Amino acid sequence: MSPNTASRPAAKRGPRNWEPVLRNLPGNIVIFGVLALGIITMLLPFVWMLSASFKVEEKILLYPPTLWPDPWTLENYRYVFVDLGFMRFVMNSFIVAFFTISGHVISGSLVAFGFARMRFPGRNVLFFLVLSTMMIPFQAYMIPRFLIMRWLGLLDTLAAVFLPYLFGGAFYIFLMRQHFMSIPFELDDAARIDGCNSFQIYWRIAMPLAKPIVVTVAVLEFLSAWTSFLEPLIYLNTQDKYTVSLGLSLLRSGFSGRIAWGPMMTATALSALPPLIVFLVAQKQLIGGIAVTGIKG
Repeated sequence: MSPNTASRPAAKRGPRNWEPVLRNLPGNIVIFGVLALGIITMLLPFVWMLSASFKVEEKILLYPPTLWPDPWTLENYRYVFVDLGFMRFVMNSFIVAFFTISGHVISGSLVAFGFARMRFPGRNVLFFLVLSTMMIPFQAYMIPRFLIMRWLGLLDTLAAVFLPYLFGGAFYIFLMRQHFMSIPFELDDAARIDGCNSFQIYWRIAMPLAKPIVVTVAVLEFLSAWTSFLEPLIYLNTQDKYTVSLGLSLLRSGFSGRIAWGPMMTATALSALPPLIVFLVAQKQLIGGIAVTGIKG
């Protein structure tokens, strides 16, 4: 520190000018009021569902509804965990989600890296064909896929649910390709000068820089796999192999067509926790990954 700087007196902080704050105060109050109203509107159904999980069956559908359980009961949780075996459904859903996420991240990133960083004839045409598969609805290939799984002998197994997703998906390939194209090509040239081949560039350079988009793909696919109902319904017949979505359907059909509201609210609240936790943990990476996917086309 120079002598002139040391001897210079500290600048006095003047009184804060509150005029801009007061001028914008009415608008800020309106904005925060609208946001608060939206938050309450979004959270109220979840709060009611959580409250209903602690109520006895007769008190759940009372009108006007109440949020505070009176009396409190844990019978719904006992039924869901002990009689229904809900944790088995949760474990099956985690298995399916793990393999589908692994397939989309590994296979999809390899395909996306090839489209983004490698030059070969017909690359754009092939990429267009991959994207065109997004326009084919699941109902169009539902029966052929079922026949394939039956021919492979995989019906009534969890492998039938996650096997088709071990080879990537068009939407996630598109997201990862967009991110890989935003990485400077000078990094590839420098790596090749150092003796790296294409796979080493993919593994040591592209993938470490693609952490935000990988987390985005993982979170989106986890939500998709966790809430999937139609595919497990097609392939699975044994109750022990049901996923969470199929397990919830048992609470409607297992009571002579009557919905068991207490266990249903309990199981639904429990099934909503894993996606909520995953999103809260990965929200920063998720938002960053979505923000960078459209930088370069």
